Amino acid sequence: VADGAIVPVLCGSAAEEKGLDRLTEAFMSIIPEGTASADAPARAVVFNLDNDPYLGRLSYVRVLEGTLKEGTTCYDAASGHKIEVRDLYEIEGVKQKRVPQAIAGDIVALGKVDDVALGTTIAAKEGAEAFLMPPFPQPVYSRMILPKSQSDVEKMSSALRELSTAKATIRVERDPVTKETLLWGMGDVHLSVFIDRLKSRYNVELETHRPQIPYKETIRKKAEAKYRHKKQSGGRGQFGEVVLRLEPLPSEEFKFIDEIKGASIPGQYIPGVEKGVLEAMEEGNLAKFPVTNVAVAVFDGSFHPVDSSELAFKLAARNAFRMAFDQASPCLLEPVMHLEVRVPEDHTGDIVSDLNGRRGRILGMEPSGKMTTIKAEVPLIEVQSYALDLKSLTQARATFQMKFLKYQQVPANLQEKIIAQAKAEEE
Repeated sequence: VADGAIVPVLCGSAAEEKGLDRLTEAFMSIIPEGTASADAPARAVVFNLDNDPYLGRLSYVRVLEGTLKEGTTCYDAASGHKIEVRDLYEIEGVKQKRVPQAIAGDIVALGKVDDVALGTTIAAKEGAEAFLMPPFPQPVYSRMILPKSQSDVEKMSSALRELSTAKATIRVERDPVTKETLLWGMGDVHLSVFIDRLKSRYNVELETHRPQIPYKETIRKKAEAKYRHKKQSGGRGQFGEVVLRLEPLPSEEFKFIDEIKGASIPGQYIPGVEKGVLEAMEEGNLAKFPVTNVAVAVFDGSFHPVDSSELAFKLAARNAFRMAFDQASPCLLEPVMHLEVRVPEDHTGDIVSDLNGRRGRILGMEPSGKMTTIKAEVPLIEVQSYALDLKSLTQARATFQMKFLKYQQVPANLQEKIIAQAKAEEE
């Protein structure tokens, strides 16, 4: 077991309290005893973080060597900053028992220590070697979350912040395109347990939904448009005229170019033109998704010595952009993910076929013993529930990692459906 030649596998259920005695016996009889000395300088690693309703933040540590004592000053092995060891607790189920010290091999919880993270090595000596924690898998399954009632809104933010920072495989983020709050985890069961914990511990109830796809809009050819904003209703009016040129810009999200020569538009109004363009780009004409990869040049226009203002030129630029956008062969872009699927060799063909059916592009395959790692590019919409689908396809024998790769153009037939759906939802 110590050499890794044999890996014991035991079955059980913590929820139903089955197999726990057998697990404890296996620890005693199978797992090799530690060789660390209790007399060496103390060193411990943080492997879990939790928030207790009575004790506050608890940092669970395993003492690697030496004796960790209450009332001592230790150090973060990586950063060198001081950590005061104030309260030590021995954990027995849901009970905590205060203890004065813990020796090598013990698992205890530290109270009142807020500035440590998962994987932090706590050491009695400065400059001690940090313990290298095995890497945690990245979250691969997400749900959009909403508070069920107004009373849950404020509680949700603080509860998510506390719990998500304590869990390496939970991530909370706000999508800048869809404006949705997304909860990421390892699968539907994982997120369900997390949400149940929010309810039981913080009295926060959430609704969950399938996240929207953060599509974007762009253009495929050059186009120009002129728009004059003129308004007169007694007193000082509004006047601003701009001529814009739009061009595809694959290498950057946005570029604004001032090509005005002479005095057709005074310099003080150019910032208003750029503001109008940026406002128009927040919602494209196709389906109100953000516009990206566009270069916009203002190269002509006119003004009125009395009625012109920055606001007038902002409104003119906003409308000129929308007119030019319609003429520039607009299209939708969709996010594409990079997938690495580690699968038993007898399922390789099934997974490759399935990925092809999801509009995926296979980048390569790397055999390793009886397992194969398949690398592919797949549109996000095709793999939103891949954590569940892969489990079904391989009887839960495969794993995968997924990360954002790029945006690419949506096929024409799918673009029509997406636009129609967006317009239907708006109505």
